[in-house]
Amino acid sequence: MATSPAPSPAPAATCIPYDKATPAQLALALAYLMQELADHFPTLDFATWGNTMLAYKPDLWVAGEQVYLDYADVTLLTQRLATSPSLPELDPPIYPDRACYLAKRMVNYQDEALEALDEMAENPLAYGPRVFAVVTSLALGNSVADNVFAATHRGPQGRPGSADPALARAAAPERIRALRAARGALGHLPLPSPPAAPAPGATPGQ
Repeated sequence: MATSPAPSPAPAATCIPYDKATPAQLALALAYLMQELADHFPTLDFATWGNTMLAYKPDLWVAGEQVYLDYADVTLLTQRLATSPSLPELDPPIYPDRACYLAKRMVNYQDEALEALDEMAENPLAYGPRVFAVVTSLALGNSVADNVFAATHRGPQGRPGSADPALARAAAPERIRALRAARGALGHLPLPSPPAAPAPGATPGQ
C-alpha cells in the first residue's frame, strides 16, 4: 500500500531590510499591517498607511509566500498611525490606563487642596508664599485632567455623605481671591509712596 509523502516543513522566516524587499513583498507587508490593525483604524485612507510604512521602513519577515512584521514594529507603527492628522477624533476618546490614573490623582490632589483652603482661611498669614502658591494652584485644578477624568470616571465622586465636589471645585476661584485679599489686608499692603519733592523756590513747611 502506497503511503502519501510527508508534508514539506514550513520554510524558515528570513529577515529582509525594507529597502532590500521587492515591490511584491512590500505590498504584502502593507496588507499584513492593514489587516492586523483594521479594528484600530477602520477609517484611515490607503495613502496614510503607505506613507507611515515608508517613513518607518520596518524590516520584513518572509517565509515562503507569507510576509509579516515583527510585533515590536507593529506596536511602533500603531503609535505612529494613532498620531496621524488624518485620523478622526474618537467620541468618546480612548485614553491609556496611565493617563486615567494620572487624571484621577490630579483631581484627588485638587480636592485635598480645596480642603486645605479652609485651614488657610483661619489664618491666611500663617503660610509662606510658596506653600500658598502650591495649594492654590492645585485647588484651581487642571482642565486637561478634568476632561480625562470626566470621560473615564463613571463612579460616584467624593466621600459618602459629603457635599458635591463639583460645587467646591467651581467655587475655588472665588475662595482663592478672598484669601489673597485677606493676605494683602493683613500684612501685604503696598509701601506708602515717598513724599513729593518741594516745588522750586518753595521753603520747607509751605
